[in-house]
Order: sequence, then C-alpha cells, then structure tokens
Amino acid sequence: MTSGDRATAPAWAGRTYTNPVGYVDGVVRTNPDPFVLRFRGRYWCYSSDEAGVNVSVSSDLVVWRSLGHALVVEGRRHYWAPCVIHVDGTFWMYFSNRPAGSDDPHEEILQVATSARPEGPFTVRRAFFDTFSIDPHVIRDPRTGEYVMFYSANNVTGLTSKNAGTSILVDRMVAMDQLLGQARPVVVPTLDEEIFERDRFGDGRDWYTIEGATYFSHHDTAFLTYSGNAYTGENYFIGYSRDALSGPIADLSWRKYPADDVYAPLVRRNAEVEGTGHNSVVRAPNLVDQWIVYHGRAATQALDRAVEQRVMRIDQLFHDGDRLTTDAPTWEAQQAPAAPTVFDAFAGTQLDPAWTVVAGEVALHDDSLRTSRSGQTMAVHGRPFRYMTAEVHLRAQASDADARLGFVPIYHDDEHYVILLLDAATSTLQAIAVHGGISVVLAAAPLGGIDLATWHAMRVDRTFDLLEVRLDDVEMLTVQTGDDRRARIGLAAVGTAAWFSAVTATEHLDLSGSRLSLLPRMFRADRSAALTGGDPSAPLRSPLTLQAVRVRPGVVLTHEVEVTDTGGRVDLEPVHVAPGTFVRVELDATSYRVVLATDGRRELVGEGASDPRSSVRTWVARDGVTVRVGGCVHWLPIRVDAEFDHSVRLAGATLRSFELTTLAEQPLDGKRRE
Repeated sequence: MTSGDRATAPAWAGRTYTNPVGYVDGVVRTNPDPFVLRFRGRYWCYSSDEAGVNVSVSSDLVVWRSLGHALVVEGRRHYWAPCVIHVDGTFWMYFSNRPAGSDDPHEEILQVATSARPEGPFTVRRAFFDTFSIDPHVIRDPRTGEYVMFYSANNVTGLTSKNAGTSILVDRMVAMDQLLGQARPVVVPTLDEEIFERDRFGDGRDWYTIEGATYFSHHDTAFLTYSGNAYTGENYFIGYSRDALSGPIADLSWRKYPADDVYAPLVRRNAEVEGTGHNSVVRAPNLVDQWIVYHGRAATQALDRAVEQRVMRIDQLFHDGDRLTTDAPTWEAQQAPAAPTVFDAFAGTQLDPAWTVVAGEVALHDDSLRTSRSGQTMAVHGRPFRYMTAEVHLRAQASDADARLGFVPIYHDDEHYVILLLDAATSTLQAIAVHGGISVVLAAAPLGGIDLATWHAMRVDRTFDLLEVRLDDVEMLTVQTGDDRRARIGLAAVGTAAWFSAVTATEHLDLSGSRLSLLPRMFRADRSAALTGGDPSAPLRSPLTLQAVRVRPGVVLTHEVEVTDTGGRVDLEPVHVAPGTFVRVELDATSYRVVLATDGRRELVGEGASDPRSSVRTWVARDGVTVRVGGCVHWLPIRVDAEFDHSVRLAGATLRSFELTTLAEQPLDGKRRE
C-alpha cells in the first residue's frame, strides 16, 4: 500500500467534526454505551450512568443537548446499556440496573420502562429475569414484522464451560414486555482477546465477555456487532458477526468475521483512543450512510476504573462487499454526517417557499405541518427526483369520513401523480396512480391494528418507476408505477386533519438484488449480455464493458464487484473526464491498484490487498476525487468541472450492486439546531 491507510477528508469536505462529539453548552459529559434512536428527524441518545439513564438530543449527530436523566428509579443504581424503540405512540426502554446497596454486577437484571415522550420520564413496567441479564437490543424484522431481542447473559457458557463468561442470546418477543422464552446463543466467547478477567475464581478459569449486540443489515448481508474484553480496560473492542440475510432475523446463524478463531476487530484502541466499545448504528441525516456510535477514552488520560471516563464518539461505517470497515476511532477532523437533499422540520410559523400548497390549507404547529380538516389538502415540494430515498413522520385525527393521509412520491400536476395513502376506513396502505384525474389503485397492503392518531414513520425508496414502501420499519409494498420521469414530492390528506413532520429526501439510487433488473436505465453494454442470476457477469474470455450515463460532480458512486474466476479482473473507471484524463481502479481476487491519468500521463496512486468481493466508493468533487477501496482512502487531484463518464469492465467477474448518492449542496439548515 502506497498511501492512505487512514481516512483523508474527501476533496468536497465541507462541514467537519472532531471526536468526541460535544454539547451546545460546552460541558464535557460521559456517555457510556450510547444508543441512538432517530425519531421525527432528531437523534435521541440514551446512555449508561450511575444515577439513571442519560438522554441527549441532536439534529445532526454532531452537536448535542443534554436533557438530564430519562429514567431514575428510587432504590436502584448503576443503569446499564439502554435501548429505546417507538411503537404506536409509546417509547419502550430496555435497560438493566441493580439495587442501590449492591456492588455485585451480577445483580444487574434486564427490565423495561415506557414513556409517551422520547425524553421521558420513563416508568418501569416489569423485569424480564431475576438473574444477570444486560445489554438489550430490540429490533423489528422488516420482513415478518415480529420484534426480536438480543441480550447478554451468563447462562450459556456459564461457569463450567472452557470459555466461561457472558454471551449474546436472541429471543422472539410475544409482546413488547414479554419474551417467547426460547432464547438461543448467537455469539459466544472463542478468543483470548475476549477475556474479561484472568483466573477470576482462583482455580485457573478465565472469565470471558461478549456483550453489547447491535443488529443491522446491508443489501444481502446481516450484521451483528458486539463488544469483547473488559469494559473498564484499555483493550475493549468492537467485533462483528454476519450471515446471509436469507430468513427471519431470529433464525439467522452467526459467524464472527473473519472466523470464530481469528481476532480481527472492527474498532480497537490506537495511540490516541482506548477502551473503544459498546456501539449502536444509525443512519446519517441523508438516510443513506450508516454511522457507528460508540464510547472510548483518550489514551493520554490516566485510567481510573473508579471514575467514569467513557465519552461518546461517532464515525462512518463502510460496506466493503460483505465486510465492514471504519476509520474509528478517529481523533482528528472528519467529514460530518451527510445532509439530505431535502429536509424540512416545519419549525417556525411560515412554510418554506420551496413548498406549494396546490389544494386545501396548511399551517405550521409544534414542528409539524397540519392540514385542513375538510376536502383534499396537498402540499408539493419544488425539488424533482427520478430516484430517491425519503422519509416522513405522519399522523391523523379521525373524522366522520375516517382518516386518509400519505406521501406523494411522484407529482407532475394536479391530474398526474402517485400517492401512498394510509386509509383508516379500509385499514390499508394503498398505492394510487392518478392519470388525467382518474384514480387507479396499483397495490394495497393491510395496515393491521396501528393507531393512526400516533406518529408513524413512512420510508419510501423510489428507483425510477419502482416504489418500495416501509411503515414503521416493516416492508409493506413494492409496486411498479410505469412512470420513471423526474417528479416532485408532496404530502396529502383527504377529509381529515393530518400532521406531517421531518420530511427528508435524498437523491439516492441503489441497484442491488432484484433492482439490478433496472440496470439498463443507467448502463449500456458494449455487446449483447444477459443478467445472469440478476447480476451482470462476464466470463474470463469474453469481457463485458458497462458504460453508464453521464453524471455531474458532487456525487458518491459505489460499485460492488466480485471476481468469480481464477485470473478474473475488474477494470473500473469511476471518473472519466476526457481521453487520457481519468481515474481507474484495477482489481483481481487478491489486490487492487488505483491509477490517475492526466493528459495521457499515468501515475500509480495506491495499491493494496482486497478480497474477491469488494466495494469501490468514489467521492467526486470539482476539485478532486477520493477513492475508498480495501478499507483505505486515496485522494486524486483531478478537476471535474462538468458531467463525466464512468464505466466498469468485467472479465471473470460480476457487478453485484451500484449506488449513486447526490451530495447536499448545504448542510442541514438552521431551522432546528440543538
């Protein structure tokens, strides 16, 4: 490797931050075991504390405002590792604590509390166990809709196993405060680096610790990060397990990366930061990039196990094929989490001029847009999209005609649009196309027993004429509209007072899985080729070149490729400005090379090791290009003043996915700063 084994700020870097992240009042606060929830465009961080559960709020993950304690229970202390999830107007907090007079960590027991507000106060409902149980992570399976809890306990490896200690289990939930009772282990100790304490019992047995599970996924791979070693020590680290996303989350089979007997942590101590661990993972404001939120201590600070020293840190998480990479723990200035193309918190009293009310009346109140009660109300934003990922929080007040409200992903005019409508009368989510004033229901899905009077999050991915819709993290609809033209987005309600909050949209294209069938909308081939198994592939002796449509600078391109044949090769030109001026990334099954060509002169910018399945992420700005490959970053001083070409040549290889994200011209606006 000739350059860049740690991150260099991309050429387009604008707003930056430096770890640890801070607070608006300038006070340095400890935040061990940070868990971050995104709700109505804000980020809510819950963390461990001796006296209660800490809560802070932020609009951008960088600047936080402390709100004190969200939960305090008389007679209890040492609150550990909270996790919070929102369901039908109720916030459910899962946490552990112990009796106030106890110094025995094994009296920590897992409990649940609830609140009507994300900041609390929370009220305890019940305990799940009466024995040691910590570090819950509750998630909803997008495919099945069921809730699943990961947590840590000692009853798997216990006291008699060779690797005695704490492990991670998973169980289904039959209610938000009740487990099915069929827990099974998913990550157990296998490495010496996971030892919490050597010879803990004086008989030669070491005590191991695996804790702090966090689940997330990307394309066809599920990930489960965990923390190992002693949380009070210097060598606390974050590792991860993974599995193909082939069934219900509760049934997945997990293997540590790269293997159960190989120590290769995702995040560990360096010369500046130590004690790194216990993370959560959350999307950036642009709804696309994943960020890891974790704690650590300055390595220059003398370790005092009797004093809390762990502070909150954030770093971007990258996907390299079916692997994870990150530059964490960082301590120098980094590019801040990316802003969306469109964001409106509906703060203040005046509607932003980018919106046009094309029907009915609206008003702003309590960080939301409120529609009139009668007739149809529709507000449309001026920014057009052909592909995007979007999110809106919405709720309604039922009327005699029942509640009907939703998101408009495609709007051309008042006689030609598509609306995703939540209909209380039929208890369905409907995709309705309006052509020439005539409405056609394209698809419908049952809503179940949700309460539309409470806030719900609708997530919409548009890929040309394909719409994929989630409601409260559950996959609801996939529908083809037949309309792939650029169009504006909007909000609508019919015969009801409705509230809309934190409208977010990012110009983002993700061609992966079944969406690869839409590849011809972006690429053309230099010869006749078929999408074999969904992926564009080429045998070694018959290479295939895919030439993309031209795009403008100010984008991030991600090509995921896989070398499938012995001697196979990928030649990727993510940026081709003119003949003799381009960026090329050459990959085989074990290595990569980054080449910069300027006016016909070629220069090797970097090289290193890679796997057969790899991702190349390219940030393209007018004043330079930054390439991330093999976990390394390389900056190339090349001017990109106008639209440019990009292409990929496959020989004994396949293109597994392609992503394009347009960078916001400005960071989040100042309407709602924490």
